[in-house]
Amino acid sequence: MTLSNSQITKLGDRLRDSELSENDLTMLDEFRQTFSDVDEQAYKIIRDTLVKFDDLTITKRKRKTQQSIVEKLKRQPKLRLPQMQDIAGCRIVIEGGTQRAQNVNSVLEKAFEQQQWQIESKDRDEHGYHAIHIIVKMDAKFYEIQLRTYAQDVWANLVESLSDEKNTLKYGGSVQEQGVMTQLKTLADEFSKIDKLAHEATFTAYQQHIEEAIRHVLSH
Repeated sequence: MTLSNSQITKLGDRLRDSELSENDLTMLDEFRQTFSDVDEQAYKIIRDTLVKFDDLTITKRKRKTQQSIVEKLKRQPKLRLPQMQDIAGCRIVIEGGTQRAQNVNSVLEKAFEQQQWQIESKDRDEHGYHAIHIIVKMDAKFYEIQLRTYAQDVWANLVESLSDEKNTLKYGGSVQEQGVMTQLKTLADEFSKIDKLAHEATFTAYQQHIEEAIRHVLSH
């Protein structure tokens, strides 16, 4: 069954505002599957474009789960399901800082422009999380490329390791979690300073600066 934009929007409203029915979850899974083509096409462009880059890793993300979609809809009351940009995507982690990330961003933008994709790049700065998100679009389907420096990936993985299964830490959960996030946001600020100067140092020295920042901030 081909789902119309109106049907998908109404589905998102039901998922946000009411108990989940079996029919709605089935429809949501059908919607998730419609991202298969954009997923494969975008990932191929990325792999082909960056094949000669030996200072980064590309990881294809699993399709956003039903639970994650519902949770995001509830966190963002004004978000329409057809406009959710991160149902399909990948993550690129660079062995470098801000300057290198900007260079890779430019290369990817040019590659997608040549293939007639719509593109929007934006610096994400939210709850201490920093990264470049490149949103590409083809045939009304979005694909999100998370482009992280090495330090930004260390920070994101640290938050992940400290979060419980409900993932409330980065959204301001308990009083204790809020205290931890204050430290982590301070650490993110230190990482940003390190990233801006990363191109002036060896990768080993860059890693050492990151480790020193972690010890300094989290020991207080």
